[in-house]
Amino acid sequence: MSVEGLHAIELAAHTLLSGSLDNLNENFDSLNQSQVIILTRLKIIEKRLSDYKQILEDNNINERELSDRFTKIKELRKRLDVCIKTLERVEQRVDRMNTKLDSN
Repeated sequence: MSVEGLHAIELAAHTLLSGSLDNLNENFDSLNQSQVIILTRLKIIEKRLSDYKQILEDNNINERELSDRFTKIKELRKRLDVCIKTLERVEQRVDRMNTKLDSN
């Protein structure tokens, strides 16, 4: 008893398994598509993290440069303070000399 060369048991097995095999094939296709999407997203995330890392490294260099510049500014300010004190002393002397000259 065969239909188009298939035995009844083969026909029954095919009927029982064909739905499962179709579902399994669809699941594999869906899994493959999900993997492609996940890999694409991971590459995007990796690129963004790489860019962010580069920005951080650039900022660290800039922070070092800024720190050096602030140190130089502090040194210059100290030197300027010393110059201002010296100038004040000179102005005081000049004032005293002017006072002495005016009194004579």
